[in-house]
Amino acid sequence: MALNITQTYAKIGIETTPSMLEIRTQRAQLQMKQKHAKIEIDSTPPMVEIDQYEAFASVGFKNNYDLIKSEVERAKQEHLENIGKIADDGNMLAAIENGGNPIAEMALRDSYTTHEFNIDFIPKERPKISLIEGELNIEFENGDNEGLNNGVEVNYIPAQVNINYTPAQVKIFLSQYASIKFDYIKENKVNVYI
Repeated sequence: MALNITQTYAKIGIETTPSMLEIRTQRAQLQMKQKHAKIEIDSTPPMVEIDQYEAFASVGFKNNYDLIKSEVERAKQEHLENIGKIADDGNMLAAIENGGNPIAEMALRDSYTTHEFNIDFIPKERPKISLIEGELNIEFENGDNEGLNNGVEVNYIPAQVNINYTPAQVKIFLSQYASIKFDYIKENKVNVYI
């Protein structure tokens, strides 16, 4: 008689699902609208005005009016000098009591031209320098009176955070039951060893 024992072990099955954390964010936004201030600037630069007419006129470069005027003055002066000379010559001829030969002296005096030489510098006049001041006009353009904000509009969109959490799961189950099986075998097999 034989006895056959068969044993099956129990088996445990484990299924795990890991935890999951999902985060979605949207940044905060700040939107601003502003009316810009406008400034109008109108400027005229300063100028330096240099008038050199007097300096050139003292050298001899004059306009027509001043040239005629100076020549008239010079002609008057020369005529007065000639009248004075003629009067002096008449007085010398009339003074016969002084003796001498006045006609020969006058002829000798008038026969040679005397020149006077001198050193001079030109121009004698300085140029006139004058400053014309510039102008600066500043205008601020303020359209509508916007009050304290001055036309600034602010729109704030807050940040958004979405969190989705899936917890971990552990599933334990018995996939195979334990068992013991006894079988009785009827054959007579005897092994004898001597």
